[in-house]
Amino acid sequence: MRRAKRAKAVKATRGKKVTRKAKKVTRKTKKAAVVRKKPASRRAGGAVAGPAGILLVNIIPKSLSSETNQDSEPMIAVNPANTDQIVATAFTPDPLESGSAPYFFSSDGGKTWTLNTVVPGGDMTGDITVAFSGTGPALYAGILRQDSPGQSTRMAILRTADFSVPAPMDVLDDRLEPDQPFAQAATVTNGSAAGTQRLYVGSNDFAGNGSTATVDLALDAAAPAPVFKKVRLERRSTGTAGQDGPQVRTSIHSDGTVYATFYGWRSQSGNFGANTLKVKTDVVVVRDDKWGDNPKPFESLRDAADNVVGQRVAKGVTISFNRNGLSANGQQRMGGTLSIAVDPRSNKSGTVYLAWGSDEPGTGFSIHVKKSTNRGVTWSANDILTVQRGTNAALAVNADGAVGLLYQQLTGTGPALRWETHLRRSSNGGNSWSDLTLATAPASTPVKTFDPYLGDYDHMVAVGRDFYGIFSASNVPDKAHFPNGVTYQRNADFNTRVLRDVSNLHSVVPSIDPFFFKIGA
Repeated sequence: MRRAKRAKAVKATRGKKVTRKAKKVTRKTKKAAVVRKKPASRRAGGAVAGPAGILLVNIIPKSLSSETNQDSEPMIAVNPANTDQIVATAFTPDPLESGSAPYFFSSDGGKTWTLNTVVPGGDMTGDITVAFSGTGPALYAGILRQDSPGQSTRMAILRTADFSVPAPMDVLDDRLEPDQPFAQAATVTNGSAAGTQRLYVGSNDFAGNGSTATVDLALDAAAPAPVFKKVRLERRSTGTAGQDGPQVRTSIHSDGTVYATFYGWRSQSGNFGANTLKVKTDVVVVRDDKWGDNPKPFESLRDAADNVVGQRVAKGVTISFNRNGLSANGQQRMGGTLSIAVDPRSNKSGTVYLAWGSDEPGTGFSIHVKKSTNRGVTWSANDILTVQRGTNAALAVNADGAVGLLYQQLTGTGPALRWETHLRRSSNGGNSWSDLTLATAPASTPVKTFDPYLGDYDHMVAVGRDFYGIFSASNVPDKAHFPNGVTYQRNADFNTRVLRDVSNLHSVVPSIDPFFFKIGA
């Protein structure tokens, strides 16, 4: 439990640092905040032409051109019933300090963005993830609240009937202890439950007495007062670690198959406070075949080796678990990365992809990708893709069965260190991969103001044949940083490589911004 308490402490510390930074930004953007509820100008602050079929947009609105916030740890949700409707989140403060936090939304397919300040829990959230219901504008969110100073981590699960309405989101659940909520939702399309909205929020719930990997599920999330069932996923001992990892990720198929993955911590060494903590962990996948609508959810998959719930795809993996980012790691703190995605095609719910991070001798942190074609029972003997010095993995599978992996990779050495953001795609089940570089920038600029620098995760989804994603990166307007083009809403001069304030008369120092992309098939 000592390790658990330390894990919660680092989240609380991060929140305090972000809040101070948010107030600094607020003082710089009072003028911009006056128009925060109006749609962003369609006149882009700057653009670099790229190939057809690639849309990359810096989503900071023109009205917030003066901001210098570290808008890291992004998340995205796309309405599958209307892909013009997109919601994005990051560590973004409310410029007016209203006591509520904002998210970004677009109603034109990601070309322009504006703020909607409707998230309760302080002027900005900690971790925030979002998910559309699947058939309409209803939006769900899992957040870490930032309005409980001195308390442990506090998770809230939220809902709004319409993502674009400027009314506060409803609080469906609110409690202490969970960390890093990850929301996913779907609407049942067949059978007696057709039309029912279902919500799954993974978290690392420290009320679990060691078995902390958890999913909160609501089988009728649109009900006036949804009933949530808390499901502990971990069925093995977490040993001296006393907890699981922060990441609990889910993926939903329309036939009711729901997968979840987590790091099952087993032991630890080193010192968290000294930034030397190392964790031995298993990478575990669980599955439910009926939406979780049974007395014992997520028990459909057992490991043949010990007959315990949860298939161990990798055993005894080592990861560094940083308190603070290191310059040698491009200012980014490391703590593993996880993503899982099921093939959405009919009769393909048994095909699932998994990405996880580990520390490797000689190369440091790396991403591994494996594939299962029998519902997670067995997995490819070797990686179908390995990314050295990669983190922030996000998988998605499109309507053709093509799999995509979004990640951020540290390249170079010393002063030449760079963060590159890549999208890799495979149309043949992982046998071969294309490689698209979305961004590349020096890892030393800007200097971080809090942890995490880029974020503990980014995100990508597939709707139809298209991939939609979001990542955070340096916002220096340099054409060389975006080899496949980019559009800025905020004022920016790509000729002089300088950001401009709202008046377009004064320069603005570089910071971290969220970038949205859409890539056609």
